[in-house]
Amino acid sequence: MKVTLVMAGDEEGGLEKHVVELANCLMKHHQVTVVAHEKYRSRLKTEFIAIDLSKSRRNIIVLFQLYRALKALQSDIVHVHGNKAAAMVGSILKFLPTKSVATLHSRKKNTKMFKGFDAVIAVSPNAAETLEHPNKYIILNGIEPPELNSDINKITPPVVLAVGRLVPVKGFDLLIQAWQDIPNAQLWIVGEGFEKQKLATLINELALEKSIKLLGFRNDITDLMQQASLYVMSSHYEGCPYTMIEALLCKTPMVSTAVGAMAQILPKQYLCAENDANALHHLIAYALENLKQVERDFIPVFADAEKNLVLDGMVNNIEMVYREVLDGK
Repeated sequence: MKVTLVMAGDEEGGLEKHVVELANCLMKHHQVTVVAHEKYRSRLKTEFIAIDLSKSRRNIIVLFQLYRALKALQSDIVHVHGNKAAAMVGSILKFLPTKSVATLHSRKKNTKMFKGFDAVIAVSPNAAETLEHPNKYIILNGIEPPELNSDINKITPPVVLAVGRLVPVKGFDLLIQAWQDIPNAQLWIVGEGFEKQKLATLINELALEKSIKLLGFRNDITDLMQQASLYVMSSHYEGCPYTMIEALLCKTPMVSTAVGAMAQILPKQYLCAENDANALHHLIAYALENLKQVERDFIPVFADAEKNLVLDGMVNNIEMVYREVLDGK
């Protein structure tokens, strides 16, 4: 197949990682082109067309550049990722002689921009609930299994790890509040974002600077996950986050707010309501006090992740959607 992937924006997150890995894997069997911001060119082995889709989704010049590129490519499938890319390509879709697929990467209230596509993929059941489309599929994210270092052991006293962009949706302020009165453990928060100073101030106000560390950007996430006794997600909403998959493939148990794919994959006793610092506090405290039991409870979860949350399985499912779209099903 001749496949074109489109992503808007210029951020560093799960969506961008998904598109890069999907493109590089698809090109083993298909002709693949990626249309995206110039910054991603060096990460891709595919053909690449640089268009700055981080600009307004109504920017006439950018939309014309996008239309001209997609028309010239004459792909069998145009596959767009995220709401903004869906809105931009959706506005010109009727002028393009191609089949189309879109991926919804997290739960959104407004999904009107996906209506014109031949099929829509949601990365979690939670995201799919708000999507009204006659041809929708749920395909969980998958990644290349991380290379584990057998020389790395869990740190004592235990470390609880959280990874993500420092933005409101990740709920790191909630996590910091929930950390109060957690004894004999360290919380490491990895990531960069505009809330960094706000979070640092909150840590100081709550006198938690000795037990919470903001580590900033790190390129050794796998090592950190192997060192941690527990991974925590405090997000207000998610799709199927890569950090969850990485943690499970690193055999690090986790607790989370009951959002996105976590509500489907994790044992119910390790989930709590979003935006509830008290509930998250009790969940973390229980897990740290019962780490041996937590590890036993996660044995089947780790096994399931090794089977279903890896890149090859995800790509096979996406190719199936492509074939069904091209066959007119």
